[in-house]
Amino acid sequence: MKFLLAAVFIVYMYFLIRIILFKGAPVSIQSLWEQVGRMLEHSDRMFNRQGNYVPFKEISRGLEHLSLSDPFSSLNLVGNLLAFIPFGMIVPMLLSQKVRLFQKVFMLSLALSLSFEVTQLVLYIGTFDVDDLILNTSGGVVGYAIYRLSVSSGLFTTISKRC
Repeated sequence: MKFLLAAVFIVYMYFLIRIILFKGAPVSIQSLWEQVGRMLEHSDRMFNRQGNYVPFKEISRGLEHLSLSDPFSSLNLVGNLLAFIPFGMIVPMLLSQKVRLFQKVFMLSLALSLSFEVTQLVLYIGTFDVDDLILNTSGGVVGYAIYRLSVSSGLFTTISKRC
C-alpha cells in the first residue's frame, strides 16, 4: 500500500512542478538548462526583478477583485491553496514517524513552496511572491486538517494502518 501511495505522490509532484514551474507546459530538462544558461549570462537581472515581498499584498488585492468577478485573481488565490491540499493529505500517510505531524507538514509545505518561489526567481521563469508561500503553506495545512478529520472519522484508518 505504501508503494501505491508513493507512486501517487510522485505523480502529484510531477503535476505540481509542471503547473507551478512550467506553467502547464511539458516538463523539459533542456529548457531548464537553457534557462540556467540565460540566468548565468545575465545574473544581475535576478536582483532587479519585480515581485511581491509584502505579505498579504496580493491576497488582499485578489480578495478585493473577487467582488468584481476577476477570474484570474480568484484562480490565483484558490489555485495556490488547492494545489497544496493533496500534499498535506499524502505526506502524513507517507511518514513512518507519526510524531509532530502537523509541524512536519507545515515545514515541508513551506520548504517546497519556498523552493518553487526561489527557483522561479533564480531561473527567471516566474516572479517571487510571498503570498504564494502563505497560500501554498495554508493549503498544506488544510490538507493535513482533512487528513486528521478523515483519520478521526475512520476513513483513513485502514489506509494509515496499512502504510
